[in-house]
Amino acid sequence: MNARIRILVSVALISLFVPVAQAQLDVGGDLLDNCGQIDALQSAGNFSEARDKARLCLDGIERQLLGELGQYFPQQVGAWMRTGYEENQMFGFTNIAAEYEKDGVSVDVALTGQAGGGDGGPLGGLGGLFGGIAQSAIGSSGQQVTVAGLASSVQPDGTLMVPLEDGSFLTFSSYEFDNPSDALAGMGDLVNDFPVAEINAALQ
Repeated sequence: MNARIRILVSVALISLFVPVAQAQLDVGGDLLDNCGQIDALQSAGNFSEARDKARLCLDGIERQLLGELGQYFPQQVGAWMRTGYEENQMFGFTNIAAEYEKDGVSVDVALTGQAGGGDGGPLGGLGGLFGGIAQSAIGSSGQQVTVAGLASSVQPDGTLMVPLEDGSFLTFSSYEFDNPSDALAGMGDLVNDFPVAEINAALQ
């Protein structure tokens, strides 16, 4: 088979597969558009499609909630300035993380919860693995503290963990501090001024 024939055969094969690839791509609207379609599909007995729409609807609600929770990670907390921010969902978990800096010291603040499942607040709550780990850590190691009325602890490595009432949790950590005493002295004012109570209430 000469080069010209090989090219023609390749083009013909590509033309066969391109329509199939395009047919698989269905560009929809906003994820929340799926919410209004669930009842009609369920009433018509299309339970499989209704389930798929419900999953997309839930994903859209969680993404919207992420944006709303972002307001509780303000640009400035006391003397601390926010220098980084990101939010994402991965492997069924939702995470909002921000970096705050003061006098050359950086502290990472993260809110972690389970997406699309569990009982409790809008993030779904951790109720399972990570929630259990956080609660276990409070009772078994570290220095016991209370943050916004919530039983919390500063771990031996200086990480401060605040389990929230829906099962998700906040952590404050910095490479600058590797023990509870230094952590409390170095970032205690950030923890004290951070809107922990507001976040806890928003997740109920």
